[in-house]
Amino acid sequence: MDASRPRVLVVDDDLACRVLAALFLENAGYSPTAVGSVDRALERFDEDGADVVLTDLLMPERSGLDLLLALRERRARVPIVVVTGSDDAVLLELAVAVGAHAIVHKPYGAAELAAAAADALALDSAA
Repeated sequence: MDASRPRVLVVDDDLACRVLAALFLENAGYSPTAVGSVDRALERFDEDGADVVLTDLLMPERSGLDLLLALRERRARVPIVVVTGSDDAVLLELAVAVGAHAIVHKPYGAAELAAAAADALALDSAA
């Protein structure tokens, strides 16, 4: 892991989405770690931390909202970008209310994903 590259924890239950997001981020200069569940994400976060967390919103067992809440309970100041295929306005507003820095809708492009991570990092460093 290159210490000069911002670390992004990618959380998505869909393997293809997870791998694609990690590839997009790596090509944009980030150091991604990709996992398939909220529980695994919390383990990795506790072990290694992250500069940004990018999480799918709708996953089986525990959702991206569960991850947001768990990170906030840990008092983690990490910026969180929610990635979703959902257009449920109430759910998306709830994600922002509990601490999502941005919402990126699937399908997304490499530039859109990298820009969301960069914006989240910039907002966090300005806070």
